[in-house]
Amino acid sequence: MRKVTLSLVLLSNIALFGATNAELEAQLKALKSEFNTYKQEQSSQTETLLEEIESTQNPSYSENPYQSVSSLGLAASKVYQSNSVVSLGGYGSYYYKKYTDFKNYGSVSANDTRETSETNILRFVPYFGFKFNDWIVMNTEVEFENGGARSDGSKNYKYVIVEFSYLDFMFDEKYNLRVGHVLVPFGNINLNHEPTSYLTADRPLVETYIIPSTWHTNGALVYGTYKGLDYYAGIVTSPDSGQFTEGRFIQMGRLGARQFTDDLSFVARAEYDLIAGLNIGASVMYGNSSPLQETSLGETSSDIEADVSISMAEVHASYQANGFDVQALAVVGSLGDEYKKLSSDDNVISGSVNGQYLTVGYDMLHTRKTSQKLYGVLDIERIDLDADDETTYSDNYKFVQYSAGIAYYPDPKVVVKAEFATKDYASNAKLADESVFTASAGFIF
Repeated sequence: MRKVTLSLVLLSNIALFGATNAELEAQLKALKSEFNTYKQEQSSQTETLLEEIESTQNPSYSENPYQSVSSLGLAASKVYQSNSVVSLGGYGSYYYKKYTDFKNYGSVSANDTRETSETNILRFVPYFGFKFNDWIVMNTEVEFENGGARSDGSKNYKYVIVEFSYLDFMFDEKYNLRVGHVLVPFGNINLNHEPTSYLTADRPLVETYIIPSTWHTNGALVYGTYKGLDYYAGIVTSPDSGQFTEGRFIQMGRLGARQFTDDLSFVARAEYDLIAGLNIGASVMYGNSSPLQETSLGETSSDIEADVSISMAEVHASYQANGFDVQALAVVGSLGDEYKKLSSDDNVISGSVNGQYLTVGYDMLHTRKTSQKLYGVLDIERIDLDADDETTYSDNYKFVQYSAGIAYYPDPKVVVKAEFATKDYASNAKLADESVFTASAGFIF
């Protein structure tokens, strides 16, 4: 259309003004130059459009464009990098587990059931994000665990839950504000618990029994990066001490989204890249808790009156270079003040816990020209859930677990893992050592 318009203009000029040959030649040269410019513009626009269409139809699956934001998982960070107002991401994991000669349940039939093969859709988790503008972001995680149907039966516990849902007010790289239902910034795994982020077949036991990953609650956090230091600090609601269980520290006291409590905890976390590939960090937490025993939404049934203090601290480090992926963490936790009032004859609450783990992975493909990774993995975890020996059989809560396996990444967003683990209980434990084979497959999107 543009060519036709220009041609008509030229003919009109010739007819109306009787242009000389020199003038006509100059106009023809100008027209030719304009046509060439137009052709180049159209060619460039066409190539760009074709590239976008081809990218949509045949994406480059070998690359992983995701980047972690504020130490969150790669898929959980998608909303911050998306060019779209609405963002969708997620992760999932499937697993197979098989025990050998299990003896630690109360009956032969229960032990026999534990020895049968267990298969499960362990988790399917979609993320939903929305950008209100260039500095206000909503991010939400909905978790479907063990298939996702609500069940109150302890043998087949399933649920659907909003694991986090918050607003980020992103003022500056140095300081931002996060409010809502948040992940507690503590430890290695809690902020980034996607299956591609760790090499073991399941999450570390230390960051399950002591650091209760995934630990989420209501609160307000400030976070940012200052001179290379990534930090979090803020106030969150405390776990319900009325739900604390023998051998599980604070794990069972995690609260849901709707809460009725005045108990608050302070939490802070910091990380720093010491040298290329080596990251070190630490977290601290201190708070108070009273027994609520929330039995249904907004209703409590505790007849215990106690003021309980909770304190935790951990240090962690990771090294990722030269084919190695190494993760290490050590944590201590304690309950104080009137925590002994929480105990009963069949539920003795320990006042002190500690644990450590070291995971070492080596990529056997790192010298080859491939985006795939195949790690040989060794892991050792030590846990003491009754460091003060307050329970009747305190050695039942002290063990070391050794595991060896592989973790294969055919794509940076997909991992397949297999491992064999042995749990070695302390010498005077009434529990028998346990051996288990676990295989899992996980992905992010």
